[in-house]
Amino acid sequence: MKLVHVKNFFIVIGLFILSQISITIFGLIQEISPHSLIGGNLLALILLIVSNIIILVWLTYKLKLIEFNFTWITKTNLFIIIGSTILLKVIAIMGTLLIQYFNGQEISNNDAALNSLFNDVNPILLFLLIAISAPIMEEIVFRGGIIGLLCKNKPTIGILLSSISFGLIHMATDIPNFLLYALMGLILSLSYYKSKRLEVSIMVHFLNNVIPAIAMIFLQ
Repeated sequence: MKLVHVKNFFIVIGLFILSQISITIFGLIQEISPHSLIGGNLLALILLIVSNIIILVWLTYKLKLIEFNFTWITKTNLFIIIGSTILLKVIAIMGTLLIQYFNGQEISNNDAALNSLFNDVNPILLFLLIAISAPIMEEIVFRGGIIGLLCKNKPTIGILLSSISFGLIHMATDIPNFLLYALMGLILSLSYYKSKRLEVSIMVHFLNNVIPAIAMIFLQ
């Protein structure tokens, strides 16, 4: 049994590393040569991101954490998606107000970093990374990997671990920033746990990210 846990731990680590390939390469390009993402270079990066998503989803399917069908679309799951999306927006507003009050910042550390990283970036690339890639990649790792695989028989621990780790990776350098994303991670974790379908938490995450992504495109 212990060997299974060790194996699953390294699988989750592998999924996480794989999920970071596209955004890491994009970040390096932005750091070294931000104006080179045009023409063939832009197309190559878009193809890399799409390939990265396909490979990760395929591995998730092989691990039996996701199914290629539409049986997840039920009235209950649609209610979970709508309710969770609304809760995420409420948490985002309250969390931002908390950050403004205690830190004197207008937005969270993570949002500030995203605004800087995606400044003057091709709209297709921006939308692909923030609205499509991030929800899929992060849900596969933090919900599918941690709750569905690593803590399959201990969902409560999985939900807590998933929420805490989700908060920490979103540039949580202080308590207000951590609470904001840990609570968002908790809502996403509960949406996955209640529905038993990774597609549901991916959809919630997508709906949460798509409006800011569109706003960033129009504000550029």
